[in-house]
Amino acid sequence: MLETNEGTKEIAEEIRFRMQQNPDRTRQIGTFGFIELEDTWGDEATILNTARVSTSNRRLSGPEAFSDKDRALLEHLLAEEHGTPFETVWFRYRFIAPIFVLRQWVKHRISTWNEFSMRYRKPISAFYIPDEKARTVDGFEVMTREQTDRYSALLETVNRFYEEEYDTICRRIDDLRHTGELPPKDGGRDPYRARARELLRSAMPVANYSDVYWTVNFRSLLNFFNLRTKETAQYEIRQYALAAYDLFGHAFPLLRTTLEKASKRQKPSGPP
Repeated sequence: MLETNEGTKEIAEEIRFRMQQNPDRTRQIGTFGFIELEDTWGDEATILNTARVSTSNRRLSGPEAFSDKDRALLEHLLAEEHGTPFETVWFRYRFIAPIFVLRQWVKHRISTWNEFSMRYRKPISAFYIPDEKARTVDGFEVMTREQTDRYSALLETVNRFYEEEYDTICRRIDDLRHTGELPPKDGGRDPYRARARELLRSAMPVANYSDVYWTVNFRSLLNFFNLRTKETAQYEIRQYALAAYDLFGHAFPLLRTTLEKASKRQKPSGPP
């Protein structure tokens, strides 16, 4: 069994803490996955106030002040895909996902993205293990339990390789400093250990988890939902997209309800 490194233990503890502190805005996904809607800016009133800037001085204080006419306008804007007003509402998610999921997610470029860096920290020593549902297509088990066990053993070997080789390099650096063959560390980032991390991260598999802050406006978030919640989306990123949609819905119930009504007026696609 792979031993979890200290950084990964800290992240696991933080996930538990966030789940307790913010249960309506957090979800756990898969082996080590996690997503949280940490913060938002603006609301349904922001959207309508923006949309009306050229036609009216009327300003809404919040969604609680909405009339039937206001709700109808919000639905119209969504159904007719009037994009600009939806760029004024922002969401900040934090998610921990396998690197192969991140590679799909980062294609949604109209957003800001800040990822865990293996230049500065050791990797998260946890990797994605597909459950039975993930391994099965139309009742056929594409990857058997025995194959999954071999897959897990291989990934444990790669993660253990990183930990053992990094420890060996660090001990050698310390020994050479002790003998004076390397200069002492003078504060700040150790260039020798840093280069070791840079080199060894190249061996890490895309099944390992990484940690991302994602800040996105609602228009771009809608595009993410439309593409990644579809049944044709890859299983793993779809689990995150559905969770992100659910968290959005808890934070903005009126916007979610209106979006789902507007979607029925459009072609049959988009969020569930």
